[in-house]
Amino acid sequence: MRKRKGITAADWAAIVIVALSIALLSMQVYRDTGNDSQVVIEGGGEMWVYSLDTDVHTHIPGPLSETEVIIQDGSVHIPASPCRDKICISMGQISRPGQWIICLPNDVFVRVEGVEAEDREVDDVAF
Repeated sequence: MRKRKGITAADWAAIVIVALSIALLSMQVYRDTGNDSQVVIEGGGEMWVYSLDTDVHTHIPGPLSETEVIIQDGSVHIPASPCRDKICISMGQISRPGQWIICLPNDVFVRVEGVEAEDREVDDVAF
């Protein structure tokens, strides 16, 4: 049986091919695809759709009065509403697809739609 000494040219070629494959696959998986999310606001029997990337300050009509909705810096929140308990205001800012804010007394529903975060990001929990 013959012993090999050192790394051969074929070994180096295999290492380079594997390293390039890992680099290219990593770039494909971790690249920034941009924010394709949009904000859908429903209220007063109407629906509005805005990109989450745009800054919008609007008032949505409802049975009690108008609910203020602000889209700014990639997130959306309700800073003012005529409802009694102000739960919609205390829900804070939302920015990921699947998140929502609702003001039931004033019949205003705000949600973020788009590519689910789980589809774009690597899960940091493993079993």
